[in-house]
Amino acid sequence: MSEIRFDGRVALVTGAGRGMGRSHAMLLAQRGAKVIVNDIGVMMDGRDGGENPADAVVREIADAGGTAISDYNDVSSETGVAKMVQAAIDAFGRLDIVVHNAGVVTFIPFGEMTYQQYRQVVGVHTDGGFLLAKAAWPHMVSQGYGRFIFITSQAALSGITNLVHYGVAKTALTGLARSLALEGAEHGIVTNALGVTAYTRMMEGLFEPTDANRSDVYDSNDAKNWWAHYMRPELTSAAVAWLASDCCTINGQTLDTGGGVVAQQQLMMTQGYAKVDLTPEDVRDNVAVILDGAPGRNNFKSGIEFLDWQLDRVSAGGAPRPPKI
Repeated sequence: MSEIRFDGRVALVTGAGRGMGRSHAMLLAQRGAKVIVNDIGVMMDGRDGGENPADAVVREIADAGGTAISDYNDVSSETGVAKMVQAAIDAFGRLDIVVHNAGVVTFIPFGEMTYQQYRQVVGVHTDGGFLLAKAAWPHMVSQGYGRFIFITSQAALSGITNLVHYGVAKTALTGLARSLALEGAEHGIVTNALGVTAYTRMMEGLFEPTDANRSDVYDSNDAKNWWAHYMRPELTSAAVAWLASDCCTINGQTLDTGGGVVAQQQLMMTQGYAKVDLTPEDVRDNVAVILDGAPGRNNFKSGIEFLDWQLDRVSAGGAPRPPKI
């Protein structure tokens, strides 16, 4: 089959100055896309890093024969996002692909977390995704084509200690992707989310000797070298490129990738327990049934599909089945 290409397409990648964002931008450019490399050069906790890493990536792309421009606007700012989208339109006349990769993170126990720290993380990840979609949406609608890829985290969705704000932010992006997919389908706009795992700046702290009893694992050069090789950022970019391509066959879904593995995260529901006059005691006495996935699970493509299934289950509990939505 032919190689996946992006000739004639314009891609905006946020947080593209380092790590996975850099890898995404490099691969899209290598395959023919014109790329806006967005990065404001901050440290992982959001503090000013005093660098312009976007420029280095643009030079790499140019040296490899590709086309790219730098952008230093803040993805958590409505004005900043409007400027970065306009930069794409001014430079290349269109915007086809948005990869929202930018993120900040701080490891803080929930009891010590301030609202300002929470808002900082949610602002970059979640608000940034919303603002990007809002700014790019009219351009994609007018051209009848668009691709949004929101970078999320399966680990965050599963729950991680000391990262409540990060879990909230990344989980919200999956909901944004599923809903935008429904509204964008008629306009040729495809939206998906992608959980990623790679050895980047965010992972480096895991290899510091914080626990003497586990130093054989976490302070081991062998472990660090394994992660640096088998979980390198470049291995997440193949899934990004497919989701950004014309041949992407899914919409409103969440994939997960890392170390050369690609899987689908599915919104599942057990068959559960149904009774028309449900009591707290019924719930207590049927927990095993409620949690049992053996009778069959369901993967819902939309909230309406889930509601329709839920009404079927209510009917199974003894209530009349309402008309189809």
